[in-house]
Amino acid sequence: MLTPQQCEFYQKEGYLLVPDLFSTNHLSETLEAAEDNAYGKSFSEFIAELKANPDLENELRLPGAGLGMAGPRAEFCDIPTGVEVIDQVLEHDPFLDALEQLLDTPDIHYHHGYVYIRNGRIDRKAPTKPETEFHLDWAKPFIPPHPDWQRYGHIQAWVFLDDIDEDCAPVRLVPGVHDKMGDILRVIEDDGLGFGDIRKVPHSYRFADIRKILHAQKPVSITGKAGSVLFYSGHTPHAAQPFADKDRQRAVIFFSIGRRDTMPWTSTGKREAEVIRRLKPFLGKTTSRVRSLFGWPKPGDAMYTPTSVELIKNAYPEMDVSDYL
Repeated sequence: MLTPQQCEFYQKEGYLLVPDLFSTNHLSETLEAAEDNAYGKSFSEFIAELKANPDLENELRLPGAGLGMAGPRAEFCDIPTGVEVIDQVLEHDPFLDALEQLLDTPDIHYHHGYVYIRNGRIDRKAPTKPETEFHLDWAKPFIPPHPDWQRYGHIQAWVFLDDIDEDCAPVRLVPGVHDKMGDILRVIEDDGLGFGDIRKVPHSYRFADIRKILHAQKPVSITGKAGSVLFYSGHTPHAAQPFADKDRQRAVIFFSIGRRDTMPWTSTGKREAEVIRRLKPFLGKTTSRVRSLFGWPKPGDAMYTPTSVELIKNAYPEMDVSDYL
């Protein structure tokens, strides 16, 4: 459980870093599987491969989106991936407890999740100036940030698979403006300061120069050990930055989670056919608590009758349906 001080910090600053929410032992196999997907081998072996083949860096340089988020040789990016040690990260009860506290409801909803790995040798284009590339991730449907930011917003949750320090391209975010984004965007739309071309970026707001609109607010870099989790409001501007150490990587799994009662207003993505193909077997094996994130009623709901539970068992022979009886 988060402490009252942690919850108060999140309310005030729009983000919260929680150390040791996962144990490193819990995530060691997850990191190994994520690296194998990203590189076809471990990260240390991949760096050795690049040093032995200098031309390979340009060949494998990451694209700006899609599977490139998960690494240069990735076969999957979206969660569920079909790899248990990655997909089971979502089942960690202390993680779900923290999300429920920060969203102020036990009824939360899964929007999307990704394996996200960057490394300094073949990194995507990073900002060349520290005041650029700040944006909001809040996406679909395209409704501006609501004054009731906690209810009509969502949380981005980054699970650190390895240590992230200042040399390792930590994410930078702007604290304390999450509850003012409506007013800030109104100013931007009135005078054009720092507002990106919304037609070219249909999934987010982007700011040309964060200094023009945030005044005394200074971005902070989020560093932490493996097992830490960064939670931040979808109303919080954030940006990438380049690697200071080119032989490092930044490996995280991130999830976008919102409240179930406002899900139609805050949902941030749609699932493609390949993701749907992996989703059904995942639902058959996961917990009832995680199924509720994907829209299933919680155990005890009137939907679950002996007949309906029998039909569920027929559709998912591997599922333990005892919670629904």
